[in-house]
Formats: sequence, structure tokens, C-alpha cells
Amino acid sequence: MKRVFVTGMGVISAIGNGLEANSNSLKKGLSGIKPIKHLNTIYRGILPAAEIDLSNVELINLIPNFDKTQNYTRGQLLSLVAANEAVADACLSGTDLSDMAIVSSNTIGGMDFTEQYYRANKDEYQYFFNNSHSSGETTRKIASYLGTNALITTISTACSSSANAIIMGTRLIRSGRAKRVLVGGSDPITKFSLNGFASLLIYDENVCKPFDKDRNGLNLGEAGAYLILESEEVVNNKKCYAEIVGYANRNEAFHASASTPDGEGAFLTMKQALAMTNIEPNQISFVHAHGTATPNNDQSELNALKRVFNNKIPNFASSKSYIGHTLGAAGAINAIYGIIAMKDSFVFQNLSFTKPIEDGFEPIKEYTPNVHMDYILSNAFGFGGNNSSIVFANISKEDGHE
Repeated sequence: MKRVFVTGMGVISAIGNGLEANSNSLKKGLSGIKPIKHLNTIYRGILPAAEIDLSNVELINLIPNFDKTQNYTRGQLLSLVAANEAVADACLSGTDLSDMAIVSSNTIGGMDFTEQYYRANKDEYQYFFNNSHSSGETTRKIASYLGTNALITTISTACSSSANAIIMGTRLIRSGRAKRVLVGGSDPITKFSLNGFASLLIYDENVCKPFDKDRNGLNLGEAGAYLILESEEVVNNKKCYAEIVGYANRNEAFHASASTPDGEGAFLTMKQALAMTNIEPNQISFVHAHGTATPNNDQSELNALKRVFNNKIPNFASSKSYIGHTLGAAGAINAIYGIIAMKDSFVFQNLSFTKPIEDGFEPIKEYTPNVHMDYILSNAFGFGGNNSSIVFANISKEDGHE
């Protein structure tokens, strides 16, 4: 099986535009969750969310050589900003891009345009929501912008979408179908997503508290997050952030929007991902948990972690108290934050945590520098029980890479 390396990353979220800005916010414990300011909703100023404080016009100005004759949804703009950073970070151009496969993901599609233009009832608005509504349109827009002529495909498996994009991209390289793949996802905040989670009674009216005894639900966020995956045969001695050494996706199909209380699905997913590697569970230094701060998810994930690690859980944290639940971007952003922490040898705190759920198992409560990590585990668990886990290995100079 061909080895797969992460050679580029890009991210835009409520805590910053770019890897450096996001890393600094994690180190400083800065949350991007505030009362809703930009979304045109009855919950504006009432419910909190992690909005990116940039208009669509301002996002366009961040994208070089942008074709202003085309119409782009907010999710597509977030994708282009993050994908551009990832491509530049991996030093790709020309034929590198034309031969690069793309596996992108989202859950909202062009719902923001549909909400804006559906009731306009004018022919000139039909393009805005009809042609942009599909989840696959975002992937097509990325491919067109980057000049990609290779395989492109879209994954939409709720909150595990971009984790599954990483897994599929890895499989394309390992099987020899691609040498280089752009993987990741994006989602904006929309009235559709906000009202949907509010109707499930799992939206917290305050800043969310992952893994806290008094947690009361999630907050939504918006983001774009992408990684460049490359085969060992094309990497040579270029910069590498991490190697993907294990992964798994399982569907427990327990409930449409809830995980099994005992964490069976998450347990089997993490166990299978670890079984693909040559390491023992106790060699995992950090787990970027899915950690939505909902009563069901956090208890279920904690139960699974206890089983996987035989009640000796390594450092773990959720970043959703920083950036909210970013839906289609969540799996990729979890991976990127975990890789940043591993590369720079620090663990970020699980914000807003005060009381453990049970048995004294607590997430990381404060930023800690100088923490060497050899392996990390990144989780993303979606509606319908679509669970994904990925194991990343630290890259040492002895391995022939930076």
C-alpha cells in the first residue's frame, strides 16, 4: 500500500483566516462564538454562533484571480479561500493541479442562495438557487477555479463528511488511482441549519460546553478546511505535516440523529482505525474528539473512548467551543487542528469546561506547550450513525521529510 502524506493545509473559521491565525487562537484560548450578527434570522442577537466576520464581497477579495462574472455561494467562497491556502502551502501549480483529484464535502450545498432567492419569482434569479443548490456544485467550482481535469467527487454524510473525504482521498492514493488529492469541506450558517438544530432542542443559548456535566447543546459555526494529500512517490523531500496511517468509517444506523448511548458505533470505528496501524492504543498522544456538547454525543463518545483506551484515555479535547459545529467542514478542521497541535507540540484547552461528566474523565483544561506527540486520533461522527476516525503520525526528519 502506498504511503499517504499531508503536505498542505488551509482553513478559514470564526477564529481566523489561515493556519497561523487559527493556531494562535487555539493557543490563546480565543473563542469565535458570539451572538448572531450577520445571518438574517429571528435569532439574530439572541442565539450564539461562530460566524466568520467577513461579507461575501470581502471573501471574494481574498481569492486571487477571482472570476466576478460567476455566482458563488458563501460555502463555495469559504472552500476557495481554504483550498487556495492548502494549494499554496503544498507549493502546487501547473500540471500538479490539473492532475490532482478533488474530494470535497458539505451538508448545506447552496441553501444560503436558495433561502435568499427562492421567493423572488423572477427569471433572472433562477440561476442563483437552481444551479447552486446542489452539494456537488461546490466541488465543480473548486475544480474549475484550480483547473483540475482529474477525478472530482462530492461526499455528504452530515458531520462526518470531510473526514470521509480525507479517507476517500487516502484510498485513491493507496490504490494507485491518484497521486495527489485535495480533500476537505465547507459549510456556511443558514436559517435552514439553525432552525433545524433548534427544532431538535439541542441548540445551546449560551456558548457550548463540550464534555461538561452541565452541557446543554451545540452552537453552529461556519468554516472551510482543506488538506493536500500526496503519495510518497511524488512527495520526495518536500515539507510534510503528517502521515495518514489508519482510518475507518462505520455506520451504526442506530438513530436518525443520535448515537448509541454505550458508544458502540464510535468504539468500533476507533478500534478499526487503530487496527489498520502498527501501534497500540496507548501510543495515541491526543484525541481530537467530535465533542458536540450535546447530552447524547458527549456521553456516547466518552463511553467509546473509555472502551478503546481501557479507561486510560489520553489527552482529549473538542474545538467546538472555539468554532462551533461546522458541519461539512468539521472532520477536516478537526484533522487540521490536531495536526497543527502535533506539529507545534502543544495541546489546546477544551474551552468552557468546568465539571466532568462522570468517573473523573476530563478533557484538557488549559493550553499546554512542549507536548511531544507521535500519533493523534481525529474523530467525526455524523447523523445516521455515520462515524469516521483517522490516525495521523508525526513526521520526523529521520523519515526523510521536513
